[in-house]
Amino acid sequence: MLRVIDFGRVPPLRSQTLWHAVAYGVSAGQPATLSFARPSGPYVCLGYLRDAAELDHEYCRANSLPVYRRMVGGGPVYLDERQLFFQICVAAGTVSPARRDAMRVLLEPAVTAFRAVGVDARLDGDGEICLGDRKICGHGAGQIEAAVVACGNLIEAFDHDQATRVLALADPVQRDETARLMRRYVTATPTDPAAFQAALTTAYASAFRLAAVPGQLSAAELDTVAGLDQRFSDARWLAGPARAAGPGRQGRQVKVRAGIWTYAGQVGEDVRMVASVVKGRLDRVVLTAPGMNGQAQAAERALAGVPLARAADVLGGLGQPGRELAEALADAEGRLS
Repeated sequence: MLRVIDFGRVPPLRSQTLWHAVAYGVSAGQPATLSFARPSGPYVCLGYLRDAAELDHEYCRANSLPVYRRMVGGGPVYLDERQLFFQICVAAGTVSPARRDAMRVLLEPAVTAFRAVGVDARLDGDGEICLGDRKICGHGAGQIEAAVVACGNLIEAFDHDQATRVLALADPVQRDETARLMRRYVTATPTDPAAFQAALTTAYASAFRLAAVPGQLSAAELDTVAGLDQRFSDARWLAGPARAAGPGRQGRQVKVRAGIWTYAGQVGEDVRMVASVVKGRLDRVVLTAPGMNGQAQAAERALAGVPLARAADVLGGLGQPGRELAEALADAEGRLS
């Protein structure tokens, strides 16, 4: 049996805690479950291991945007009532222990559902649901006790500027570049949400060879929801698990989608770079290097379209600061691989 639960329109906090409670329930023996929820207002959600400092908390407070930390991976995301969330949760033994294989099994039915409602979606080589070269479905996944869960969304409309503004980005050039890449590579797919929900139910039931049956939370799951409401509202939970500082050079990196990201870094007192990277190539570069007699502007032009592997050849012309920036870029690329 595939238990199907439509939570309907719920407060932002519940749009997270309800599906987490489902995962604990499936871990404890409840059947595989497909759930749906739509938040009643906007908020921001952060992956379990991500640094809370990636978000502009002052801006979020000033604009009444709650911030929650989920139990699965992924970066910070802006979510609102124009997104229908879905979650598929199964016993861990149902899918391959290899993440890539498991994600394909968990996401391919969503591709089938998009196609059923007229969206020519595909699961690309990076494991993202796309329309052409644009990402159309944000997803996250993880294991909670003995259950595996994958979350996605139908994006009926998307506020690219707000999704960028909630991020803590000190450099206005990087903020503008991040928003530009979001507008280019993340897009909404306005379609009938009821039709999509029905198609998703059919696709997941077929993929797992289960009969779809409307269901509801058990008493134990309802108790779990109440506990999770408290946990997710606790400042210590939002602060996140203690982690040792990772290796690598300092800089601010923002992933827009797989293979597409921005980076801002500085070496010394006044040499700074903002770079936009698209599928292994430098798309745009802005260099600030006072006193280099126009070399920085020449390097910007020379770097446009260059593969990251060759960036050091150009940046090396700026001397030691350029070499350090090239090493920082290489470090940034490695963190996303």
